[in-house]
Amino acid sequence: MEMWKILLICLLMLPAFFALNYLVVVYMARSRRDREMRVERFVGDSVGRDYRAHRFVTKRYRPRRR
Repeated sequence: MEMWKILLICLLMLPAFFALNYLVVVYMARSRRDREMRVERFVGDSVGRDYRAHRFVTKRYRPRRR
């Protein structure tokens, strides 16, 4: 192949590369955001369950009896 044909093919493939790269980055960002939200939700639910079960109440912070 001649040099200009190779250069033309590379130039024509460049937009496809950028488009695929954009799609991969968007997919990875979305999956990371979803994973972080799942972890935050799990931790929040776990802490909420512990507080509802009064596991964190100690003598020092226990409300005064009347």
